[in-house]
Amino acid sequence: MPKPEKITAKKLLLAEGRDAELFLVWVSRHFRHEIDFQVMDFGGIKELTNFLLLLANDESYDDVETIVVARDAETDAKAATDSIQHSMKQANIPVPEEPFEYIRNTTLKTAFMIFPGPEQQNGRLEDLCLSTVENDPLLGCVDDYLECAKAKGEQLPRIHKSKLHSFFTGEKRFCWFAYRISIA
Repeated sequence: MPKPEKITAKKLLLAEGRDAELFLVWVSRHFRHEIDFQVMDFGGIKELTNFLLLLANDESYDDVETIVVARDAETDAKAATDSIQHSMKQANIPVPEEPFEYIRNTTLKTAFMIFPGPEQQNGRLEDLCLSTVENDPLLGCVDDYLECAKAKGEQLPRIHKSKLHSFFTGEKRFCWFAYRISIA
């Protein structure tokens, strides 16, 4: 489990895994003029509770005004929601009833988001990214490549990641992004 890094901002965005952390940092830099929050990788879905508890030990934790948790729905958005709510409750921070809603107590505002988004019942961040290019003809090539790789005996346990990274590699607009994620 990653240990929380030193808190440097009053707003925290906690991401499930390094890929999500890098994605959220890139999106923030691309779409926001001023970055007034800190993105942290909390590790895997089973590590959120301990991460939140350790985070509270940071000397700057009392200055934190907002915490947002971001994770994948995986195969069940309801189970993902329940898991996040359980972790927040264990860490004694305000627990929103639904994803994408803020709740506040006297000192802290919290929210959580489930990828790929509020309309989907399952999926991952990679599914959200792929949905933005679903009509791109390159995706047919990506599917063909992955099928060929499987036929040759390659194990692709996280096909969603393989598909997105293959698309990035073949799409000149995103090659730099794929490279940045792969070296992290």
